[in-house]
Amino acid sequence: MKKINNGYLAMIFTFFLTTGILAFGWNSKEAFCGGIESLHTDRSTPSQGLMRIINSHTSKMLDAIMIGDFKEVIKESKEIINASEVVMRMFFPEEGKAGEWFQKAGNDPDDPKAVQAMKDDFEKYLNLVTDAAKKVAETSRRKNIVETYNSFDSMLRKACFKCHQTSRLEWPGWMKKDDAK
Repeated sequence: MKKINNGYLAMIFTFFLTTGILAFGWNSKEAFCGGIESLHTDRSTPSQGLMRIINSHTSKMLDAIMIGDFKEVIKESKEIINASEVVMRMFFPEEGKAGEWFQKAGNDPDDPKAVQAMKDDFEKYLNLVTDAAKKVAETSRRKNIVETYNSFDSMLRKACFKCHQTSRLEWPGWMKKDDAK
């Protein structure tokens, strides 16, 4: 009899505890640190999305180089070229009006000289990326892993990193020191 009473008491206690937590505990902002500002906000812009696409293809290209899959290297090279063309259309639409990103970067979107100067910079770097991606594809046709990797490394250093250094707001300080050497 005593075991049954203890069992009932435990079930009743658990029921009330669960009901109390569900009704009051989970709605409390303090339970979820509601008063603390979030330190990590991940609002992806269209440009970041495009850069992630290029990043994905670049990573796949490196993977293909490392295993000697030269057909995949050529395929990923073409994808990088296509994504680079999309980046240009995204940043500088046909209408000639720079997007919202331009103003967030501290520029005046109504200043045609500033827009043209930025467009020229983007074209320069995207041409470097597309030319370098074509060179990677060309060297991979020779089926030499070392040459293909060296072309890939050159693309990263001379096109990707140079563009990021000039256009990214937050670029790691250690990268700038390496390039000064």
